[in-house]
Amino acid sequence: MKIYSYISIFALLAYSLPLLANDEKPTLPQFSGVIEIEAGFSDGESDLNLATFELGIDHVLSDKVEGHVLFLYEGGENNDNIAVDEATITLRPSKQTAITLGRMVVPFGQFDSNLLSDPLTLELGETGEDVIQVSQSFGRISSAFYLFNDDKDDSKKIDDFGLNLSYESDAFSTGVSYISDVNDQSTAKDSAKGIAVHVKASLARTTLIAEHVTIKGVKGKKPNASHLELGIDLGAERTLAFSVDKTKDAAPLELPEKSFAIAYSMPVYDKIGLGAEVMKTEGYNGKKDTLTTLKLSYEF
Repeated sequence: MKIYSYISIFALLAYSLPLLANDEKPTLPQFSGVIEIEAGFSDGESDLNLATFELGIDHVLSDKVEGHVLFLYEGGENNDNIAVDEATITLRPSKQTAITLGRMVVPFGQFDSNLLSDPLTLELGETGEDVIQVSQSFGRISSAFYLFNDDKDDSKKIDDFGLNLSYESDAFSTGVSYISDVNDQSTAKDSAKGIAVHVKASLARTTLIAEHVTIKGVKGKKPNASHLELGIDLGAERTLAFSVDKTKDAAPLELPEKSFAIAYSMPVYDKIGLGAEVMKTEGYNGKKDTLTTLKLSYEF
């Protein structure tokens, strides 16, 4: 990262901050959260666990400044500890421009799904970093550019970046994104660059989702994942979804080669939802597995 890049960042902040002052009365913090309990059944085994707990805190100081914090627990992911998944300050010098600083899941990939489980594209490509991001909207088109430092590539510099360009309307959305280091996979010898493309189209009560993620340079491989899903709105907030996922060269990341899933979700009472999913997977070694999942969720 050359010195003029740092100068550009500080110049942008210096230009934006004077535009943020106003006399609006600040609002109180808003709290939101999700609790998900899952029961899983596979090959004669069963388990019951807290799958997800999220607690979000959002505070809008004005239409120019806001803060956001998200605490997250995921079963099997963060060693029974609650992690600070996101913590950001967003400055809005104009309605079309936002400058975000802090920890966040960067806009690489879209990972839309009606399933209970995450698509394999998310397992491969979701990336959280401490960043500075500038996003800009142009009507239905939006863009984002962000800078960050990969802790594992031994550079000790803010020399990684990502770009995202997307289009969204009521019935159709698409986008492409690039990142110089996916999920801290880069090393001193290998750079894990990623490209993601997604499309989502809706017609009447059906929605088609397609996404492909490719990473170049992970343990000498070029892993990629594809997700194709059909969602059907059955009315009364009930959804039926079918999906096909495939990966290539993803065995070092412990991802299956194929997966097929069907899921159904429905509201039970107010903020409580119930879902069921059956997923069949096949590993690179030919091993097949069937996992049935029941999920009870509560949002507040």
